This record gives sequence, C-alpha cells and structure tokens, in this order.
Amino acid sequence: MMNGLLDKYRYVLWDWNGTLLNDLWLALEIANAMLHRRGLPVMDEQRYREIFDFPVAEYYRRAGFDFDREPFPVLAEEFIGEFNRRVKECALHAGATEILEAIAQDGKRQAVLSASHQESLTATVALHGIRDHFDELQGLADNLAVSKEAAGHALLAAVAVDPTSVVLIGDTTHDYDVAVGLGVACILVADGHQAQSRLEATGVPVVSSLSALL
Repeated sequence: MMNGLLDKYRYVLWDWNGTLLNDLWLALEIANAMLHRRGLPVMDEQRYREIFDFPVAEYYRRAGFDFDREPFPVLAEEFIGEFNRRVKECALHAGATEILEAIAQDGKRQAVLSASHQESLTATVALHGIRDHFDELQGLADNLAVSKEAAGHALLAAVAVDPTSVVLIGDTTHDYDVAVGLGVACILVADGHQAQSRLEATGVPVVSSLSALL
C-alpha cells in the first residue's frame, strides 16, 4: 500500500541515478580519486550533496577541477569510464523494487527519464531485473549531463499521456526544473545526490526515502 502521495497520478516518471539506483557512494569515490590524482582537496558526502548540480559541468567546477587545464568533456569521459566499469557494484535503493511493484499493482504506468547515456541506462536497468516495470527507458545521447528536459518531452510524446496525470520522482532540483518544463508534478527523494534542504527549497513534496512512499 502506498502512502497517498501518488494516488492522483496515473503515470510515474522515474529518475535513475540516485533515485532508484543507490550510486551516490560510487560517484563520490570516483570524483575524489580524480581530485586526489590532481592534488586537489577531496570532498566528504555532505560537501558533495551541497555542490552537486546540473549542468554537471558546474558541479565539476565547484569541486575544484580547472577547465583551463582539462576541458570538461575530457574529465567527464574519465569519470564515466570508471563509473560504467564499476556501476554493477551499486544496488537499488531500499524499497525500490517494492514501490515499483506497488505502483504497477495499482494500475499505473512507469518509465525512466535519466541524464545517463542511453546505452549505459539500458544495460544497468536490465542488470537489476526491473525492465518489465517500464514502458520506456529514456536517457541522453552523450555523457555531458547538461539537461534531460528535451528527452522528457520526447518521452511524453512517445507514451502519449496527459501531463496533468504524470509525476516525476527524482533526487535533485534539476528533476524539479525538468518537471516544471514538462508541465508535470514532482516528488523529490532526499537520500540521493543532493541535500534535503536544497530539495525542500523547491516547495514540492520531499520524502526521506523510497520506502516512505509505501
């Protein structure tokens, strides 16, 4: 049984990284290794969640990387290469499978809208055995993670749903911005890539974890 936040929606758009997939620890570990190799200060989890943002290039700048020495696309490829090599180490968030099943049993439809590269997204979702829950998996065509709003418009057109019946569930203020751009509702989950205080500033419902949706 769900807690009521999703009752009035018929279609759920899920963010992937940080929302369904528990990959914060891996993203932080890889970023700190990259910083360490360059003699730059590393981050703790609190600092990471305070500065992580979209476009991701802005987060890299805040973390201390110097784009005059190394262009962002080069740094992004280094990060993504290591992330893709190790992403199989990441589990789903606690309660993820249960909430997906509960939503399906309630007769709602679901899809994934992610800033991940399409190929990586498809492979990782399949790895966790939950592909059958989703009508579509919509990622991006590159690794630069600028914005997923255009991809969201393409997804809504593909599934042919009324935006007023849709809710986007994510873990960042970018998910909120995308939801506004798409004309859909938004719920944010506070155990992903951004601090709860940043999420609450959007004014939309914020839950502590996926399990809180049940």
